[in-house]
Amino acid sequence: MIKHTLLALLFSILAATAAESGVPNPFSGMGGDSDKPISIQADSTVADINGETATYKGNVHVVQGDLKLRSDLLHIRAQKGTISRIEADGNVVVASTQGQATGGNAIYDVSKRVVTLTGKVVLTNGQNVMRGSMLVVNLASGQANLTSNGRVEGLFVPTKAPKAPALTNAQEPSPKP
Repeated sequence: MIKHTLLALLFSILAATAAESGVPNPFSGMGGDSDKPISIQADSTVADINGETATYKGNVHVVQGDLKLRSDLLHIRAQKGTISRIEADGNVVVASTQGQATGGNAIYDVSKRVVTLTGKVVLTNGQNVMRGSMLVVNLASGQANLTSNGRVEGLFVPTKAPKAPALTNAQEPSPKP
């Protein structure tokens, strides 16, 4: 349950961010693996049953289908068996076949349905890149806000249709009589 909610959060962050930017969604289809097994690997893990927390430390890797999450630390809080907050700290990278998002930290407040990614936030899809210092996504409304201490940046490279090869003299059609 905890793992499934974490990945649903990440799917939503990326999809909402791309939709809000007004460019084609580089993360479309990321939720397609939500029924796949979830693997979490870390150097260590500690579960505090009384405190209702679980913490994965050191080289954390989460994989579900084509979606991958890496961070230095993953901390999950629950209240009466229900997840209330998920935090990924240090070198956060979320990657799929459609794109990647990076930042220093990610926090998901489950009750508010708000995700915050901070610390040199970079969203990429092929050559398309968006940069800022904080991304706030309201999962209930679907609105995303990318801000920066300076200015946000975006680089969008249009896809080009392949050009038809030029005809040479030998390839040119013969004139009709």
